[in-house]
Amino acid sequence: MKAITFHRTGDPDVLAFDEVPELPVGPQDIRVTVTAAAVNPVDLKTRSGFLTLNLTYPSVPGWDVSGVVTETGSEVTRFTVGEQVIGMVAQPAHRYGTYAEQVTADARLFAHAPAGLPLQEAAALPLAGLTAVQTLAKLTLPAGAPVLVTGAAGAVGRIAVQLLLAAGHPVDALARTGDIASLRDLGVGTVHTRTEDLPDATHTAVVDTAGVAAAIRAVADAGQFVSIDDNPQPAPERGITPGKSYVDENGDQLQTLSDLVAAGRLTVPTGRRYPLADAARAHHDFSAGGLRGKVLLLP
Repeated sequence: MKAITFHRTGDPDVLAFDEVPELPVGPQDIRVTVTAAAVNPVDLKTRSGFLTLNLTYPSVPGWDVSGVVTETGSEVTRFTVGEQVIGMVAQPAHRYGTYAEQVTADARLFAHAPAGLPLQEAAALPLAGLTAVQTLAKLTLPAGAPVLVTGAAGAVGRIAVQLLLAAGHPVDALARTGDIASLRDLGVGTVHTRTEDLPDATHTAVVDTAGVAAAIRAVADAGQFVSIDDNPQPAPERGITPGKSYVDENGDQLQTLSDLVAAGRLTVPTGRRYPLADAARAHHDFSAGGLRGKVLLLP
């Protein structure tokens, strides 16, 4: 099958469109013909060597995938051939990621794709959605507790905002000026555009998706600060112990998110689309910044 590979870490030009052997389908696996794979910051950090990982070369990047089941293992009962699915495959833990024509992995990493959403667009959900859900799970929030989300218009931030609002929490945001209108349409209260304008000690928690350590100033005394970013975390202060959240593969949680999308209670915008063979260009454009909506690669 065709896939994007790299044989060493480096700039986007280390990515190549190559032929790689398909992996065998084990008893608990499914094989998925890929409709779309999404580009995530972790893909760039893996490819560049920013993350210290024990990769097997040639390595195939990618965590997010949507597609159609084309083969099932002998012990798989959750999916059948022809069904549309989405999945998050934590690439460093597996031989191949999702930048490929086929993805073969444990069926427990997948969920049925959301009904009513184009299958290409469904690839935007898994990593961002699971990151948001698992980050929020680290918080203990009283009913109606106010929360500030940094990077609120990004992939993870936007989902976190929607989940918090649905749970009855007032949400304020730190975001770019150009994102104010879209965030207010979601139901966000105050949208701050500069870190120095954040209020002091006003929110029960801060969910930091943008690596803004200084946002801890907005946390009330003895409140909570949790981040998903790889930047240095703020030092403890005022009874606040900052925490870090890492995402785990979880098909059951992903199914819950998929069902929310199907019900119209959660939206995940998509942006530019590139042919799979143009993954290097997609990485170049992504790293330049300024893109909105999840970038998709299409085999």
